[in-house]
Amino acid sequence: MLLFRRIFNFEKNKVVQSEQRLNQRYTPGPSFPLQAVLKLGDQKWPGKVSNISGNGVALIVDPVSAPADGQTAKVLLSLDRHQIELDARVIHLKPAEKGLYCGLGLSFPDFNVQKAYLQLLQPITIGQSLMAVPGDRVIQNEPQYIKQVYRGEEGSVLTVWLETKPGTPLHSFEFQMQDYFCRAKMKTGALEAYMLESAESSTAKIANPVFDTTGGLHDEIRQLFRWIVPNLSRSIPDDVRAVLLGFAA
Repeated sequence: MLLFRRIFNFEKNKVVQSEQRLNQRYTPGPSFPLQAVLKLGDQKWPGKVSNISGNGVALIVDPVSAPADGQTAKVLLSLDRHQIELDARVIHLKPAEKGLYCGLGLSFPDFNVQKAYLQLLQPITIGQSLMAVPGDRVIQNEPQYIKQVYRGEEGSVLTVWLETKPGTPLHSFEFQMQDYFCRAKMKTGALEAYMLESAESSTAKIANPVFDTTGGLHDEIRQLFRWIVPNLSRSIPDDVRAVLLGFAA
């Protein structure tokens, strides 16, 4: 059921804070492979996720499904090989361009189901929340490159380095997602995944990159990157987006 076992391992006593922060509605990217099914009694209706938040999801469904205000339902969300079934209640209905807009409030009687759902939200919220840092606030400390920075939820930071030559081609990037990182140079074409491990030195607390991420952590970091990229906000330039999509393929 859980999408991640090593990262985003939410603690029960901190979930309330996560829920409050995730009450904003986010729209999954059009190429994000999130699928939904609305279950009304014995009937099942495919739906398209219109928006999603920490305590609700809105689907576009076929009007013939005929849900009613206040009706109890279940929502099955599928992302690649992962599936989560959620208890829901219909709280809002309105006509939509390609069907019926059905707003659903969610409840989580089981904490593992809630944790899985909050994990599902991470790639969407991180990608959609990235916003460009104004150029005058970005420290340009490498004369051979132009640095661009984008910041978002969960301490996420996308840093891009452009070469200072005609066309300013992309040289490299680093994507921080909490303490987890993916980075690549265009010259090598290889995506590296790593985490930061903190250690105390004689003078200060330092953080060292760890590339030997055994036990599946390395794969989870790469998977998170692959799921974030289809959800990137419009703040990310098209050429940067295209490069990241190439590495996420």
